[in-house]
Amino acid sequence: MSTTLTLLESFKTTSLPKDVLSPADRQTVFAQIRHFRQKLPREILEKHEKPLSWLSMRQLIMDWGVAFASWQLHLHISNVFTFVLALFCMAYSQRGISNLTHDCSHFNLFSSKRWNYFVGDFLMCPSLMATMRSQREAHVAHHNYLGSEQDPDHGLGNKTSLKHYRNKNFTHKSIWALFLYDVLDAKLFLQHAAGSLNDHALHIVVWWAAFALLLGPLERPIIGIPLPIAWRFCAMWHLSRCTIMYGVYIFREILDHSGLPSDTILSFTRTSPYGTALQKFLQPHDDNYHLLHHLLPKVPMGHLHSLHSYLVKHVPEYERANRYEVYFGGEHGLLTQELHREMVL
Repeated sequence: MSTTLTLLESFKTTSLPKDVLSPADRQTVFAQIRHFRQKLPREILEKHEKPLSWLSMRQLIMDWGVAFASWQLHLHISNVFTFVLALFCMAYSQRGISNLTHDCSHFNLFSSKRWNYFVGDFLMCPSLMATMRSQREAHVAHHNYLGSEQDPDHGLGNKTSLKHYRNKNFTHKSIWALFLYDVLDAKLFLQHAAGSLNDHALHIVVWWAAFALLLGPLERPIIGIPLPIAWRFCAMWHLSRCTIMYGVYIFREILDHSGLPSDTILSFTRTSPYGTALQKFLQPHDDNYHLLHHLLPKVPMGHLHSLHSYLVKHVPEYERANRYEVYFGGEHGLLTQELHREMVL
């Protein structure tokens, strides 16, 4: 997928829901971002677009630490409870690392692109079966083509999109029904499980081999294998990634955009509740401020909470956008709202 900043006008039209606008009727993503940036004082932008490198590295250490601690707990107290606990802890770690990888792909972890690539490729991306190159190719396309046919996550008919977008099926009215429809999708599951292995096999395989050998001395050796290998950690990590993490990935993708009209960034993106245990598991490191991220993608995640508070007070159109403060509560609850109210083919 091209990473060039191609304008939305380049996509080919198809049969669209009535509130999915054709290229001639919609502003480009870049025009919307420029328009929104003009609403903010320069000093506010400069303050919030500075990388928070030390915070990000502390978060990365914490995320890996949770995974390592749960793995060691299971090694020392091997039972079903510690096994299941380790799977959930590893899923939490993967969500955190995924969000830091996402920030890294925007070059928001460090001011130097070289350092973003180094940390991304050697400390984060391969653990999720990706590389910085593959992460940027897919994610930059999502931003540039948001809501259009070329959006790799939410594009109508796009082969890599969520199932309901791929099949142009907007009949599901609840998040729970839509989640069951999307998660039970063999094509999307295989895409998630394989990641970028087909295109970047050498990088990913070598990384995992070195990782397993590095952690090997912390595990009991396998009889007949002379080198210590952290096979239990690797097996549990990928089991968690292909079960719990996969489900959370689908659920979080739905929360971010699904069920909304795709004519503008403001109408097609949500802000999720902040500060609950559920948010910390589903969208750690302030990933719940997804609308703000699309409007100002150069703001590191560590700044999103404070900038969100500023925007709610000073930018009315942001304050009125898809902002949810609770998970449950009828139409005012993120998980109880009605989806696809006007989206019919």
